[in-house]
Amino acid sequence: MRALVKTSAQPGLTVTDRPDPKPGPTDAIIRVTATSLCGTDA
Repeated sequence: MRALVKTSAQPGLTVTDRPDPKPGPTDAIIRVTATSLCGTDA
């Protein structure tokens, strides 16, 4: 999966590929098709 990762205290995010999570016995995985991010969050 692709993920936005905060790698430092400086402004900005990095797009990286991460392995798909493996759910535990009481967990669930959901598919997110869209999201938003405020510019001040990055």
